[in-house]
Amino acid sequence: MRWNNLYVAGVGAYLPERIETAEEAIAAGSYTEQKRALNGFRSVHVAAENETGPTMAAIAGRRAVARSGHEHDEFGLVLHSYIGHQGLDFWTPASFVQRETVGGTGPAFEIKQGCNGMLAAFEVASSYVTSRPDVTAALITGGDAFRMPYIDRWGSDEQNVDGDGAAALVLSSRGGFARVRATYSHADPSLEPMGRSGAGWTDAPFSGGAPVGVSERKSDYLLAEDMDFDDAIEKISASVQLSMKQALHEAEVELPDVRYFLHQNLALSIVTHGLYGLLGVDRERTTHEWGLGTGMVGTADPVLGLNRVMESGDAKPGDLVVLQAAGAGYVWTTTVLEILDTPDWSS
Repeated sequence: MRWNNLYVAGVGAYLPERIETAEEAIAAGSYTEQKRALNGFRSVHVAAENETGPTMAAIAGRRAVARSGHEHDEFGLVLHSYIGHQGLDFWTPASFVQRETVGGTGPAFEIKQGCNGMLAAFEVASSYVTSRPDVTAALITGGDAFRMPYIDRWGSDEQNVDGDGAAALVLSSRGGFARVRATYSHADPSLEPMGRSGAGWTDAPFSGGAPVGVSERKSDYLLAEDMDFDDAIEKISASVQLSMKQALHEAEVELPDVRYFLHQNLALSIVTHGLYGLLGVDRERTTHEWGLGTGMVGTADPVLGLNRVMESGDAKPGDLVVLQAAGAGYVWTTTVLEILDTPDWSS
């Protein structure tokens, strides 16, 4: 979808002060030298006891709103995304984020689509802001705190490591530091069993008290007798390429024109072949090296990357920025931005 008169007016991030290193995790028996060598993760940020996904998202949200220059009464939508437990059951974390940031009477909704949740929310909010004359801005947040025994940040996934934190972004029809050129989402629900295979239905969350086994479910799916492994890989690869190709086409740009490619903080073993080799992206144009020190922060990674790029002051007017993510289910979203201004956010 090509967008007109749609802008990113502010971004914000929050990463907890405490850092847990791979060396510490290895010493504790939570990680291995072999995994570190293969996947490249150096450390993660770990939330304090009183920090949850929504409380961190609210901090990031306030920063994004302040940077946007928009008044609270201009916000007509709040979307909050996440992967893990948000601190309470039978609760509405999106409304908490709204109350802690912009307030108002516009709706607050949750967007859940695995790691793609925040970019999915970006596309949903884009339609809302551009089609509603009474809505000037939308706040999008993503936040997660991964805790045992529900999630083993170093071991629930054989390749990726989960870090705590949050990010936020303000979409505006009035103006901003970046123009939204295009977005594109593509789904292939035939791959949905990859996140479910081998797991029976339960009557309540956290059934049995064991950490979620993300890798076990993937293995069960890929090793099933009736599963064509090559076909699954081909579907994933084709969807990554299609999402990128269509977004660039709608934006009327070519990949060599893109200054920054901001993606999920995936394992080095995954991005080397599944992104850089597949798409032809230069890793030097990403924030991945930095991301190996934060881990996968739920749905927030691409926006955390955008926040880092803008705070660095390196982005210049005219630079093109691509954000891409994939969510188990499966949905891929790619967003293309054009930098219009470089605000001083170094502090």
